[in-house]
Amino acid sequence: MKNDKKLEYEHFHYTLDKMSWKTALPTVTKTSSEKITENPKVSVIIANYNNAPYLERMMESLVHQTLGIENIQVLFVDDRSTDNSLDLIKPYCQSFPNIEIYLLDKNTGGAHGPRNVGLLHARGDYLVILDADDWYAADGLENLYQLLEKSGDCMAFGGVARSKNGQLDLLSRAYIDVDNEISNRPISDLPYDFYNWLGPQGNMMRHSLVKENNLHFIDQRVADDVTFFYQALQLSQTISQTQKITTYVNRDDDNISLSKNINETFLLSWLRSLGYMLTNYPDTESLQKFITRRLEWLLVDFTLRWDTKYGLSLASLRHFRELLADYLPDLTFNPEKYFSLDIYSYIWQFLQAKEDEKLLKFVTWHSLPSIDKQLKKIDGLYYFVPEDKNLPSVNLPLIKGKKLLIDEKEIKIHFDYYIAEKPDYIEFRNDSALDTSLRKKAHKLSEVSYETQITRAEYEQLKSGDYKLHVVLKNQTEYLIAIDQLQTYCGADTLLSDRDGVLALHKIADTGFYLAFKALDPTYLGQFIKVLSTLDENGDFIFELPHGKKISLEEYNNSLIAFPQSYNILSQTELSQKYGCQAGIYRLVKEMTLHQENETTELTLKVGTILTVTHVRFDANDEMLLVTSLGQVKFDASALEDITEPVEVVALKNIYSYSEADFSKEVKKKHYLQGTTLKVRKLDFSKSYRPRFVTEDGNYITGNPNFVAFTANGNTASKPPLWQVLVPNRRLK
Repeated sequence: MKNDKKLEYEHFHYTLDKMSWKTALPTVTKTSSEKITENPKVSVIIANYNNAPYLERMMESLVHQTLGIENIQVLFVDDRSTDNSLDLIKPYCQSFPNIEIYLLDKNTGGAHGPRNVGLLHARGDYLVILDADDWYAADGLENLYQLLEKSGDCMAFGGVARSKNGQLDLLSRAYIDVDNEISNRPISDLPYDFYNWLGPQGNMMRHSLVKENNLHFIDQRVADDVTFFYQALQLSQTISQTQKITTYVNRDDDNISLSKNINETFLLSWLRSLGYMLTNYPDTESLQKFITRRLEWLLVDFTLRWDTKYGLSLASLRHFRELLADYLPDLTFNPEKYFSLDIYSYIWQFLQAKEDEKLLKFVTWHSLPSIDKQLKKIDGLYYFVPEDKNLPSVNLPLIKGKKLLIDEKEIKIHFDYYIAEKPDYIEFRNDSALDTSLRKKAHKLSEVSYETQITRAEYEQLKSGDYKLHVVLKNQTEYLIAIDQLQTYCGADTLLSDRDGVLALHKIADTGFYLAFKALDPTYLGQFIKVLSTLDENGDFIFELPHGKKISLEEYNNSLIAFPQSYNILSQTELSQKYGCQAGIYRLVKEMTLHQENETTELTLKVGTILTVTHVRFDANDEMLLVTSLGQVKFDASALEDITEPVEVVALKNIYSYSEADFSKEVKKKHYLQGTTLKVRKLDFSKSYRPRFVTEDGNYITGNPNFVAFTANGNTASKPPLWQVLVPNRRLK
């Protein structure tokens, strides 16, 4: 090793035979719960800097773990936050045991410092590192803990889900072929794609592994966590895995874009880490896969990106190549044998051959949108072909959905497959129910055509939602199936759905009971009922009500309200008694508060106010909301009185009446000028479910609150001013 590199590694506290990382840490001020467990099962280390918006969600996930907060040491290490982070955490010290706050006396500039402080004060048998804006599944820690207790391994890995603006998908899976969990798996057996994710989320390690080997986080803002966990992986040698989701990571749009942070310091940190690994660890297949996966990422983010602080030019490409040669001079293997796409090989070859101008031309062409590049089928595979014959064509892995076959026994999906490696299996994965998936084999029918199938029984066992079809290769790389010709099947009333241009198997919601809300037989209205959904031979859904009455998909979508899973603790009778409601005209017999997102002033509807109720929805906490002519209100059955006598409305604009609920010139009756009052006796709906009032003479007028409104208490000759129906209150925070 060159002496300058050795000094560089020591400067950033890489070496495991020195304790300098401990003395480099700032002093801390500690605050903790009154009750502390001296020998907890698990220590959770949280590095925090200005994560206030996410801390409540994170802490709530910890104090309500099924493992029990009495068995968990929570080390919240704050790196001198300038927001109200500490104010949010301190109440947890008063309400729960085992919460420990460590306030650093100076900012360390990255997560490595607070994490190392946590390592020094951890007492648990096992350790986890949690980012302050992430959170655990309720049984996440217990699942990992029990897995390690049973296996005796030093590390366990579980599934990691990504949350982006409220939408979930699977970020890292277990990479287990068959079983739900596995123990004592040699790291040499791990597939290449496993190294796609190797950070703090979704794993747990034995504390003794860390303590006995002086493991710690290097003094860098980036690559510190991946370095730490790869070192732990090397020392562990065998691991345990579970397919269960253990951790949720936050990737909301308000997080800072990675591209804004990619600069020369960022690049040097990563190359320094890879160089240290290559120098200090055996040249195993595991190390080669780890380094290659990181190289793939660096190659794309530093040679195919124009939008980074590092920039893209001939000068930056030369500099990047020189840094690669400086930090990875003794690369004993060719990473091309692991590269997952040919584009990585092309970039690597250009860099090795010092063909910087050619690489820049290649990047310029490759950065073009797909629609602006020529796509050709060559030797059974698809390629983007550049006009410049000196540049290589780039393979496009492509799978096209072709045919849907349904009978009384099974559902078959045919697709054309244009990837060099053969598929291993198909995984039906629902982003709304990530803990459940269905794996099926892919059967080859011809040179490019494959089939996968599931039985009707397997389909019925699926939870509701859209199941994207992930084609998984033997090396655990996976691809989605383009919808292609199957678009002809993809309507709202079909088994298949088109989600972001890829194929998804749709399962109708099976939430238990539905509220029959509007436009159905009066026998059902306001009641909770069971609905049977089946598939016909075309893949269309058929819906059947309790007494055998069949309804259309349009009636199902517009007349029935599927209640969230959180309501399933109630019986059919209890639901009908507590939440029974139907569309109609109501008078308030007590005040109701309008539901307004992010407002500081509440508006309360006064007793006697008349309004229509046309829809039901649920907020983020599964609270039932009614959509009314005056706004959304939180449901309260005791506040609503059904009106049976005619009530008075005023026309806010010129309107017509019609002899039918579906308005047309042929059924037009009377013209009413703005300001006209008239009596209506009930609320009805058109065939397209637009609200209509039935007048005293049996005709129909619009129920749209932009065109008509109830007069004050429904019996005066003018529209009520807002102060007659609304009472403003200052909302308490």
